[in-house]
Amino acid sequence: MFWFAKEKKQKILPLADMEFRAWPEQNFLFSILLGQKTGLEWMMNQFIQLRGAHYIDYSRKVADMSITFYPYAIHQLSPNMFDFCPFIRKYALPRQLVKGNYAAFHEFVRIAIDAGMYLSTFLDQFFREDISGNYGFHHPNFIYGYDDKTYQVLIADNFEKGIYGKKAITYEELDRAFDLVPEECWEISVFLYQIVEYDHTFQSQYVREQIGDYLTPGKGVCYFNRTVCTTPSFRNRIYSNEVFFGVECYDLLQRYLQAILQNDEEYADKDIRSFVMLHDHKKMMIKRYEFMLEHGYLEGDDKLYHKLLSLGKECEILQNMFLKYKITDDSLYIERMAERLKRIRSMDIRCMECFAEKLME
Repeated sequence: MFWFAKEKKQKILPLADMEFRAWPEQNFLFSILLGQKTGLEWMMNQFIQLRGAHYIDYSRKVADMSITFYPYAIHQLSPNMFDFCPFIRKYALPRQLVKGNYAAFHEFVRIAIDAGMYLSTFLDQFFREDISGNYGFHHPNFIYGYDDKTYQVLIADNFEKGIYGKKAITYEELDRAFDLVPEECWEISVFLYQIVEYDHTFQSQYVREQIGDYLTPGKGVCYFNRTVCTTPSFRNRIYSNEVFFGVECYDLLQRYLQAILQNDEEYADKDIRSFVMLHDHKKMMIKRYEFMLEHGYLEGDDKLYHKLLSLGKECEILQNMFLKYKITDDSLYIERMAERLKRIRSMDIRCMECFAEKLME
């Protein structure tokens, strides 16, 4: 009798490198789109509006404050930007369905990737260097490749030090990380992303409309948000949630800085993500200007470009000031940030108004 060994294969799906830092979901989506023919055109036509939220779960004693692009790409919330992206067909599966049909999670991963599908799901993060083998912290990771020779899968996320990157973990680590996540917490949380052909045509008018929404949020009816969060502010004995859009997000950031000064436990003390997101937003606007100039969607305007670059630099300085606060615990940095944030808001409004006016020429 002859025994044939299982064929060892390797497959890695395309995933470009991104310069943005705040949110892994957005970076992952961008990384996929950069490999599509008109993916960049679609990206430059989106991601102008911002959404901020302050959420408190009283039952679990968890408080969270965040700012992200809108529509958001937040992993477990639906609908999100993956659902709206015309380049991607998204499928959501129950964890139990996967567990009930495959002896190990890595077997399912291999089949999905062989079919050309990216994956994401919640995994226990014990394998990360900054977690040091401890169990109990669950976070979504994106999976884009495997190698039977090294018995590894390739994943992407904001790993050590909160920086988006790529990482290889063993099949054994993947299987254990998947099994350690309680099903009652994240039952429908195995997602597949299939790339489909799409040809996007860039629309300058749409950019101008979004800038208008950013400057005057709430002027129109946002069906997407009202489907998920029916009122801007909600509070009961179980949880509370308050939502901000566009330039209103500066109000949320100011509130956060004041909460730090007042030791308000309804806000996390040293969460830099929203300040990184503010910087990412300005980098995206700079890239959008450069893209539109290069492709003839607007005429060059040195004053506008200089304003955009200056605004981006100011946001980078603000982000670095928060880093210094995290290291030193010196509240003087927070007080100075509050003053700088007022100036940044005024600069931002002038930049956006100038950009919109340029698109009307």
